[in-house]
Amino acid sequence: MEFGLVRAHMSPHVSKTATAIVAMLLSDSSRQEVPVSSRIAKSWLVFISIENIEHDRCVDLFERSDGTCGFEEFRRDAEDWGTWTPVSFFSIRILPTRKSSLEAAIVSVPWLVDVVERYPSAVRLLQ
Repeated sequence: MEFGLVRAHMSPHVSKTATAIVAMLLSDSSRQEVPVSSRIAKSWLVFISIENIEHDRCVDLFERSDGTCGFEEFRRDAEDWGTWTPVSFFSIRILPTRKSSLEAAIVSVPWLVDVVERYPSAVRLLQ
């Protein structure tokens, strides 16, 4: 698995808010490194993948091998040869259920609320 490691002093391009969140996550006594995937880890099960109408943004909702869930937003641009590229650090969030990961994604990703009803499995999950 390929992961980049999030560090509180990562890059000058990371917002102060993101840096504060990362610092908080890394400040626990175990000092665990928090993996942020350049793509979703192969051991994680993607149970729903939702694209926007333009097919250039996608949110993958996944379950980790330990039963926790999460999500990540991706973009796809022509200059990247159509490769899905993560656009945020949402995958570091640990959510207890599939439903809670979808609810968090809807709150976090502005365009998602406009397309989620096109995905029957997502609609069933929210019921």
